[in-house]
Amino acid sequence: MTARAAITGVGLVIAEPTDTSSATELALRAIHAACDDAGISIADIDGLLLNHNELIAEDKVTLDIARQGGFGELSVLYELNSKGTTFSLLLAQAQQAVDAGAASSVVVLFADAAQRQGVGSGAAFAAMGGAGGQRGLERAGGMLGAVAAYAFLAAHYFQATGASGRDLMAIAIAQRDWAAGNPLARARAVLAEADYLASPFVAEPLRRLDCARPVNGAAAVLVTSGRQGSSAALRVAGAAQRSAERRRHAPVSPWEPIGAADAFSAALAQAGIGSSHLHTLQIYDPFTVVPLILLEAFGFAEPGRAGEFVRDGQVGAGGSMPTNTGGGQISGYYLQGVTPVFEAVTQLRGLGGDRQIPDASIAAVAAIGGRLEHHSTIVLEREDAA
Repeated sequence: MTARAAITGVGLVIAEPTDTSSATELALRAIHAACDDAGISIADIDGLLLNHNELIAEDKVTLDIARQGGFGELSVLYELNSKGTTFSLLLAQAQQAVDAGAASSVVVLFADAAQRQGVGSGAAFAAMGGAGGQRGLERAGGMLGAVAAYAFLAAHYFQATGASGRDLMAIAIAQRDWAAGNPLARARAVLAEADYLASPFVAEPLRRLDCARPVNGAAAVLVTSGRQGSSAALRVAGAAQRSAERRRHAPVSPWEPIGAADAFSAALAQAGIGSSHLHTLQIYDPFTVVPLILLEAFGFAEPGRAGEFVRDGQVGAGGSMPTNTGGGQISGYYLQGVTPVFEAVTQLRGLGGDRQIPDASIAAVAAIGGRLEHHSTIVLEREDAA
């Protein structure tokens, strides 16, 4: 009988600011690291599922990496783009491919080299996506990049629920507290309220400290039918997605996470668990307003009360739902949908060090895409807990 598919190897590369490696070079480093972790060679890989940043026109990884990387014959090869939800969904698809016998060792890959020396994060990302169609109209009106769009979204969330900037601050501080225990986090110093309030607005109500910290880097996850490597093997126990391509003007809400709760509950139901069984929740957090909205959508807090939930310590160490335990993308690092997945894997493997959640064996990863238009949840479970 063929062994069940499991995540057996991971590789993460976060480039230093002075590192000028291309996205493909970073990707190959991540793949080799994942192979080393799983105890296999790159020649053993017979499946490649690729996720790249669809906004980048130039330096991005393409399917040609199958030739450049020195792979052998591949039984499964394709790329998928469902924005920030892609990486999570590809993990589920890799597991399905291996379970079905279509391949025996599949690598899921993401790489990004959007940052350029001498160009700030905001400018680098605001320039993406082109200037045609609806995006062109938005740019002509001054809505440059995601910060302005999410500021608009946050303002509507405040108006609808009674939440405030104090709640954004609660997320920023809570995630910085977690980041202190993550050696990969870009910001690890203690964040006091005064420090947060001294942070300038980028697009009100979002301050600089409400925004993710982009990096150049790459991530590779190996799903295999064997049990190579020394770390605990993990499985995707549940996966679901929802996407609502909505208009961005009245009377349609610009902020409600349509489909988020459905994807979350469907993934948990597929795994045969309820939210009380989760040991940790990892949320894709490009801006501090997103965890607030999703904690409420998932039923952990009433509308407008997520900030209070956070201030009460419920997302922190010892809380009822430890969330973004590596600092998230706000204090950790932003690699599109990679960051929450890798933190979940770290926790379930028991490799969290000072931030480790005791006996963590089940985690949910909630990813988003666009402007809260695309949602996915995957449930990861340690094999010995299945």
